[in-house]
Amino acid sequence: MMSAQLQQPGNAGVQLTAVGDVSSDTAGPSGTMQPNPPAEPLRNRAQDSKSPYVRTHSDSLVAWQLLDDDAVDRAKRENKLIFLSIGFLASHYCHLTRQESFSNHKVASLLNENFVPILIDREERPDLDNIYMSYNQSLSGSGGWPLNVFLTPELEPVFSGTYWAAPGIQDDVTSVNNGVERPLDWLVVIKKVLASWMDEEPRVRSEAKKMVVELSHISAEGTLNHSGNDLLQLATSSSQVESTTATVDYSREVYGEVDLDQIEEAYERITRTFDAMFGGFGVVDKFLTSAKLSLLMRATRFPKVVQDVVGPNDCDYITGMGLHTLRRIAAGAVHDHIGGGFHRYSVTRDWSLPAFEKMLIDNALLLGLFLDAWLLSGGTKNGEFADVVIEVADYIIGERILSRHGGFYTSEAADSYNRKGDKVMRNGAYYMWTRKEFDTIVGDEQDREIAATYWNVHEHGNVDREYDPYDEFLNQNALHIVKNSARLSQQLGISEDEVKQRIGTAKEKLRLYREKERVQPDVDTKIVTAYNGMAIAALTRTALALLHTSTDATEQGKKYLEVAKNAALFIKKELWDDNKKILYRVYSDGRADIEGFAEDYAYLIEALIELYQGTAEESWLEWADELQTLQIKHFYDHPTPTPTTANARCGAFYSTILGAPYTLLRIKDAMDTSQPSTNAVSVSNLFRLGGLLGDSKYTYLAKESVNAFGVEMLEHPHLFPGLLCGIIPWKLGGSHWIAVGTPASVKLAEFHKETRAALCTLRYQNPRTSDSWLARRDRRAASFPREDGVYALSPDGTYRRVDK
Repeated sequence: MMSAQLQQPGNAGVQLTAVGDVSSDTAGPSGTMQPNPPAEPLRNRAQDSKSPYVRTHSDSLVAWQLLDDDAVDRAKRENKLIFLSIGFLASHYCHLTRQESFSNHKVASLLNENFVPILIDREERPDLDNIYMSYNQSLSGSGGWPLNVFLTPELEPVFSGTYWAAPGIQDDVTSVNNGVERPLDWLVVIKKVLASWMDEEPRVRSEAKKMVVELSHISAEGTLNHSGNDLLQLATSSSQVESTTATVDYSREVYGEVDLDQIEEAYERITRTFDAMFGGFGVVDKFLTSAKLSLLMRATRFPKVVQDVVGPNDCDYITGMGLHTLRRIAAGAVHDHIGGGFHRYSVTRDWSLPAFEKMLIDNALLLGLFLDAWLLSGGTKNGEFADVVIEVADYIIGERILSRHGGFYTSEAADSYNRKGDKVMRNGAYYMWTRKEFDTIVGDEQDREIAATYWNVHEHGNVDREYDPYDEFLNQNALHIVKNSARLSQQLGISEDEVKQRIGTAKEKLRLYREKERVQPDVDTKIVTAYNGMAIAALTRTALALLHTSTDATEQGKKYLEVAKNAALFIKKELWDDNKKILYRVYSDGRADIEGFAEDYAYLIEALIELYQGTAEESWLEWADELQTLQIKHFYDHPTPTPTTANARCGAFYSTILGAPYTLLRIKDAMDTSQPSTNAVSVSNLFRLGGLLGDSKYTYLAKESVNAFGVEMLEHPHLFPGLLCGIIPWKLGGSHWIAVGTPASVKLAEFHKETRAALCTLRYQNPRTSDSWLARRDRRAASFPREDGVYALSPDGTYRRVDK
């Protein structure tokens, strides 16, 4: 659970000491600097937004503004601080803040009269969220949402925090409860920030500017590993563009210090934080960390030279860590055992109590992980993890997440009404059960006893008081498996098939009751390009693995592939402007005027590569190639002869375009968090496209991008699991197959049922077509074999038949 404690900023920003009188109901500090009187009262503009999250604040007492010139100019004109709140619809704490604090007359009055309050959906503007979250973490070492930041009219951060207590809970930071400092509430925070601004505006402005400089240093990843003059020259104008003035020889090698040894060191450091009992990493607030788990599960599938560096026995243990974690996640309460899909993270070490948000990104990334786990375990129809793979895929293409237009919605909220007619939403209400309710719904005595033992359902609930200090989950049960069907079979003296049948019966009754009697959580109906790319890629891989497993799985595979293709077509129709060559980020009752970020290009390109390799339809590869060219044009840090404030000449991708609106800094995203970093995905795409198209530029830029983070990776390799995977194709190359004509499917099945580890591509070639786009794009096409079959490209440039 995120901290509710007020972050003290030390020597930067506003000092929240006792300034002025903060005990009265309205702020009234006097000082030398006073805001100018407003021209007219603010009106709530939340309804004007396309974001479902922002629109939920349409009836708020706070007069929310959108981030645009009108709001920023007003702050400058009236010399007021901006109060910026960043959140997302699914978040419990964002809902709680809206319900407790933004509906409070005193809070609203203070914000409306003394600040320009602006509301942002973090999923629409991840760039701003990243910058101001870095600021918040620099103050407190923690983060979370809502992220509330006070800014100068020039958007420089003054003070920030996440979830603050509702008004009236605490009046003074110095008060204690049993010797423990209690959190400040909203009124105290607002009044003290306002007092500092009115009394000491010059100091506040000066320290905010210094903090922006500090943030640029904190966020300097990917700008340190270049040669020559390290000092960034000031841009001659704000419209300065990046350009390369010298011709680059893309056939030459890229040299850098990072090597395979960093993979071994990363594994060693990750192992130190591994929870051997419950899986995952750390003790509480266990996130799903897909990139880290993926690196673990690749260990036994990396090339032999990599396994020799790490140690073959160690590789078995490392992959076992990943599999053990996935087993615990699947059994835990972070897994919705009744309706399918997974929640955002676990509050507890043992995965027994989740944060109840259900996000598309988490489920898409977990689908890829469970798919690899299933393939590592044999990939058979009834093999371990097979049921989880199907369940997650079905959740993603279900009516809650898949829109009628073809794209995927963003999330389901944590809070909902427990029953129809309730007035107040509760956290996790849709997913929790009392024992009495559980028994009544399941009915049959033996069924309910078996199911209750299986899912750890108790009369007084199964949530530890340590994690429920306010009795939010009193007598409630979060379903999680504590005794599997094999143990229950042995304990009860009945067959395992009977145990499974009885649990299945109970599950179906609970599902039907939940859908009929409970109010489903709100769905964030935004369709985000990057998140859809993740889902398309995962579904395509799943579809192809199933299509090559058994005839029973064929229909499911076809269904998943069709949904994935339709989602890609939706993105192309609604979020891609082919005339202007612009990719947009968000569709919500129409296209939002937000151009795509580097991550939107990266994840969509990855999805299109998967679609091409799964369908042999070269139109997907053609679009991927076009988008890759644009991503390089708009976001790549080209090694120009002279570094500038716009370009550190190190390689790799910035998250935003040059001159992105209302953005203080240009940042390169490389450290993997709950989702793989933009640069990790982009490097993978460049290596794959380089192999598929025979394009040495793409391969060169992939190596250069990995090398851009060499300084950081040498020091903290475990923070870059995604980029570490790029070291292997850089140093060892990859495996590139060409399917000529219509070869037998046995070898293709081998490709589609292999877990993701080192670089491996599958290129299709029709020997009877010489004028296709792909034949023109790839200069190697004329030298490809002409006899039907599957061939591997050898190091000497020749082709070896591999399907005989």
